[in-house]
Amino acid sequence: MPAQNLLDLKENFDVFVFDIYGVIWDGKKVIPGYDDVMKQLVKAGKKVVIMSNSTALSQGQEKVYAGRGFLKGEHYHKLITSGDVAEEAFAQDDRKLKFYQFGRPSKVLFARSGYEELASPEEADFVYAGVPQTWEGDYWKDYLTMDPFVEELEYLVKLGKPLVCANPDCRAFENQYEKPVVRQGSVAEVYEKLGGKVTYFGKPYQNIYDFAFINEPVERSRMLMVGDTLETDIKGGRDYGMKTALTQTGIAVFKMQETGEADLGAYAQKIGIVPDFTI
Repeated sequence: MPAQNLLDLKENFDVFVFDIYGVIWDGKKVIPGYDDVMKQLVKAGKKVVIMSNSTALSQGQEKVYAGRGFLKGEHYHKLITSGDVAEEAFAQDDRKLKFYQFGRPSKVLFARSGYEELASPEEADFVYAGVPQTWEGDYWKDYLTMDPFVEELEYLVKLGKPLVCANPDCRAFENQYEKPVVRQGSVAEVYEKLGGKVTYFGKPYQNIYDFAFINEPVERSRMLMVGDTLETDIKGGRDYGMKTALTQTGIAVFKMQETGEADLGAYAQKIGIVPDFTI
């Protein structure tokens, strides 16, 4: 599967959907070229959407990425996060549920809900999967594996608590390491392997696409999902009926190299999630 320049595909699609991490941002800096590509797509009259499996809300993320040089109206038209989808679902739920937060907690996702947060999980109706980090006194520490968290997750599963995951990504590149660190998707993966039940918000699940495109008149075959992760970006776009483009940056390439593969197309075939294009 030979790689193509994304701009060579612009006449084939009306809507371009970009993941953030591994596509336009590598965890430390802007990936070269994407600011210009997105500008050119906007100038060409294409609708450009940023879709992230971030538990931050889009309003805050718009400010963050403006600081990194990505401006709404100039580089993209709309930014959607899995946090937006979860926050809306929690706000619309009229049940008075109690919840416990695992890992790094979130306040913003529950601000409009009628849920009650508990300091311990025993009486909770569900567990929210926060970022698998620990507070080290003045910063949140990232980890390369889930090993430090397995004991607590085993206890939560034994309690019979369902888990809510608002970021299905298993790993992401961040500042503290050169290798990708574990994220909420890894929490959910371990939880399910231990026998627990998980509810997801975000790619590859349809809820984030329905949230983003509920009033979108464009045929799905005229939409292109651009991502770096086979299991979330490419699978999610493909399942929704969009065409998909896998970048040669980010998680898929890292995982390919971990397995000893050297060809991205062959690796995608091996995984069983094959994009329409590599770019």
